[in-house]
Amino acid sequence: MAKHGNVYFLQLSRLIFNDEPYKSLSVNAKWLYVVLKELEQRYTGTNQDYFWRMNRDLAEDTGFSERTLDRAKAELLKTDLVKSWQAHFILDKGTSKERLSTKHITCYRVLRKEL
Repeated sequence: MAKHGNVYFLQLSRLIFNDEPYKSLSVNAKWLYVVLKELEQRYTGTNQDYFWRMNRDLAEDTGFSERTLDRAKAELLKTDLVKSWQAHFILDKGTSKERLSTKHITCYRVLRKEL
């Protein structure tokens, strides 16, 4: 089940089209925002307000190269629409050999913007 209970529609704020500083975002940054909203809908629930994606997977989700993704992400993260941070998987959790993975993931929180 989708986070907001609707599997057919995605709700976006019109702010990204009409208001500064969002209307000056590139088309790629706006598309990345739309994809992140879709992924938020798909991968978060009532008890979790963030999700994670590896850059390779997010590039595939958006149809961007990783270089284009990096540029769009840098532009989008300068706004207050999305927060992002790096994380690692915990390997051997709960054992004496618990450690962080060498592969890092990026966590995203899409912030709710009201009209």
